[in-house]
This record gives sequence, structure tokens and C-alpha cells, in this order.
Amino acid sequence: MVRRLRKTKKNQKFNYNRNRKRLNRKMHSTGHVKCPEIKDAMDFRKNLNTNIKEMGLAFDVNKTIPVPNAKQNRLKLAKYVNGFLEEDAFETEADERNPPSKIHVAERLEKDSKEFVEIRFRLSKGQVKYITGLIDTYGFNYKAMAADKRNYDQETWRQLRQKVRRFLTIPQQCTPYLEQKGWLDCDMNDPSDPRWKEFGTDDEE
Repeated sequence: MVRRLRKTKKNQKFNYNRNRKRLNRKMHSTGHVKCPEIKDAMDFRKNLNTNIKEMGLAFDVNKTIPVPNAKQNRLKLAKYVNGFLEEDAFETEADERNPPSKIHVAERLEKDSKEFVEIRFRLSKGQVKYITGLIDTYGFNYKAMAADKRNYDQETWRQLRQKVRRFLTIPQQCTPYLEQKGWLDCDMNDPSDPRWKEFGTDDEE
């Protein structure tokens, strides 16, 4: 038995400020799951990798969709040439016959990703006041807006055009302004309407 040094033994003190029970629970837990679909199907008796695999999801994308390997591709091509395709076909059929036990989680997530999500982006009140003031003064002449003294950030006419177009795509903010101007019943996509004619666009250059 090797004796420990007195200095080493002296420095090993118990930390009473550390909650060992909470620390052990944190080390062995799977973490806080925010997604409700995954949380409902999660079996906390299994590790995270097994849970994700049973749901039909990918724990490591690099393993699921690996980088193409030239050597593996040559070996696969040699199998095709020599006619050794039965094993690969059998493995593919086995995967199709035995889908993940909780595949409904992946299907639910795919369905949710395809649903339309409302745009929650909003401009600040100062930006709305600045943009509407420029439109009131110059209409949609972006080059005149860039020369205005209120443009203290020295934004280009293309940047101002982007801001104006972004403002017009937010119904919650542009609808009161259009109602005040009496443009609510107008078609914004009608190029023949002089009220919506843009000056200084890329088409004119």
C-alpha cells in the first residue's frame, strides 16, 4: 500500500457547499427537453441516443448522412459489377419491414415544419415613423430619400427601398397607415397606379 503524502491528504477536504444529490441527478439526466412531441415519447430509463433512434430521428447527422467516401463507393461499384446485390437488397427490405417503434414523432415534426407560421417580425415605432415620413415626402422615390437630411445613417437608396418594402409586408403596421392615406382599397401590385410607382429601381438603370 502506497502511503499518501501529508500535503495531498491535507488538501482533500469535503465541500459542504456542494449538493451531491443534485449534482449526481444532473450528471445522469438526459437534460431538459423543450419539444413537446419528443418529451411525450421520451423514455427516461433509456439513454438519449436510443430514444432518438426509436423516434426515427437522427442523433448524429454526420453518421446518418455521412460525407461520401471514395473507397466505399468503389467497393459498392465492385459489388454491383460482380452481382453481389442480394445482401444489400435484403438489408434494405429489413429496414423497411422494421421501422422505428415511435416513427409517429418524426412524422408529426415533419408535418409541423410544413405548416405556415405567421411572421412575427415588427419594426420599431421610430422606424415606422421614419419610413412613413419619407413616403409622405417623396412617395417611392428612393434616391430622393437617400439625399434627405433625416437619413443621418447615410443609408443607400437600396437599403431604404428594402426598409419600405419590409414595412409594406407587415399588415399590423402598414394597414393603419394605408387606411389613413386612403390607399387601403388599392392594389399594391398594380404598376399602372401612379401612387405605387417606384423611382430609382434597378429596372431604370
